[in-house]
Amino acid sequence: MRNAVLFAVLVLFGTACRQLNNIDEWEVSNFQPEVAFPLVNSNTTLQEILESADDLSGIVVDPDGRIRFRYIGDIITRTSDDIFGTLTSALPSLIPVASKKMPLPFNLPNGVEIDQVVLKKGDFVYYIENPNKEPIKVDVSFPQILKDGKPYSFSVDIAAFSGSGARPSATNQITPASLAGYTLVPKNDTVYVEYEATTPGGSKVNAGLFLVRITNLQFSYAEGFFGSLLYKGGRDTVEIDFFKNYVKGNIYFADPRVSFFLENSFGIPSRSIVRDFKVFTVDNRALGVESVFLRNGFDFPYPGINEVGQVKRSTFTFDKTNSNLDVLFGAGPTAVAYDVDAFTNPDGNIGQKGFITDKSFYRVQVEVELPLYGSVSNFLAQDVFDVDLSKYNNVKQLEFKVVADNEMPLDIAIQGYFLSSTGQVLDSLMQASSQIIPGAQTDAQGIANKTSSKTTLIGFDEIRFARIRTAKKLRLQASIATGISNPGKSVRVLASQKVNIKIGAKATLQ
Repeated sequence: MRNAVLFAVLVLFGTACRQLNNIDEWEVSNFQPEVAFPLVNSNTTLQEILESADDLSGIVVDPDGRIRFRYIGDIITRTSDDIFGTLTSALPSLIPVASKKMPLPFNLPNGVEIDQVVLKKGDFVYYIENPNKEPIKVDVSFPQILKDGKPYSFSVDIAAFSGSGARPSATNQITPASLAGYTLVPKNDTVYVEYEATTPGGSKVNAGLFLVRITNLQFSYAEGFFGSLLYKGGRDTVEIDFFKNYVKGNIYFADPRVSFFLENSFGIPSRSIVRDFKVFTVDNRALGVESVFLRNGFDFPYPGINEVGQVKRSTFTFDKTNSNLDVLFGAGPTAVAYDVDAFTNPDGNIGQKGFITDKSFYRVQVEVELPLYGSVSNFLAQDVFDVDLSKYNNVKQLEFKVVADNEMPLDIAIQGYFLSSTGQVLDSLMQASSQIIPGAQTDAQGIANKTSSKTTLIGFDEIRFARIRTAKKLRLQASIATGISNPGKSVRVLASQKVNIKIGAKATLQ
């Protein structure tokens, strides 16, 4: 997308260039030696010019006519699996039960204290051998894995061991038991497995090899303190094509903003840590954003323990009041790159209970906003248009008359270069760069309150016209500044401001 102001200027003057095809009509004037006629009478607002652009997705016109360029980055999303995948892989694949009461070896990150986990999936497999010469009944219980208040338990009978060969065993390997719908309620952060092996006479004995395997664990809800941990977010780059036609010059945006839009359904206090926040410029520099909020971070909104399923939203904006963005965006930005991580429970309050669900997520999206409010010095852009003057052999010389009325507070200088088919400069549109449209003067708020007007004559004598007759392209350049009509001011360009351009021509025929 093109800079709207430069786009307006180039479109208006590009229209004039395309209107040169009307020269065919000169020949119907009884071959008078001199013919005068209008070429262009364009009276349009910046709003109308913007509406004619191919892509308006990045242009916002507020109800009061203020214009903002908006560039939006990709959405960075992290889900429960991304952040807390450790909950579903917290157990080893195979656990030997070495005693009649043994804690399961959950491997949770340091500082994580789980109060409860509701399982939506899980497969439980056991293998128990009997080394005793009497048959045994084995009662197995998991007191901290509950459904309807009752612990998960089962009993198996195993035949007596003859003393030689393979020991008798029991297993459910072919048909694993399902743990779906059970809730883990750890005791002092621990989940125990307990068993009793009893002979027919009531004696308590030890089982032999006892293995359990819990796989495919998936939870629907977990509650507790999830530690003060840093989780990697993601990196993104927002491209800024404001300077697409840039050649040289400086532009100062008086109020640039970079906003972080945050969404979060994790019920956990979290802080955004923005890393590697840089602005890339037209001269290939990478400039670091400076702000106290980069050192300290800013907080995600989050639902409370009684707001499960809700999504909280907030926006944090870097601007000139809390960062050096206005300085950086005066260097000609072409992109903004950033890396956002999340730090849970940043205050370390273990009494702050939180929750996560299998559908929890957080999202970050960044928007760069450049209001058309600021100052410009010698900002030069250009575009190229097709021309063909070779068939006008009866034209001896030309004089263009340009009358411009400008409501925009921008001083605009125009110069054009006629190019050959190989790109060689044949001549310029003007002998020297001439300020075609002076800027309108503004009030204290930088809004134009007086229309500026100027008339310019552009002559092509016989020698100059012969020089450009073979031209195939016209490279049109527009240089914008604010220092002449509004020295030392930041000015604001509004969508309702009009530009009226009248272009007439006087031709002397052979």
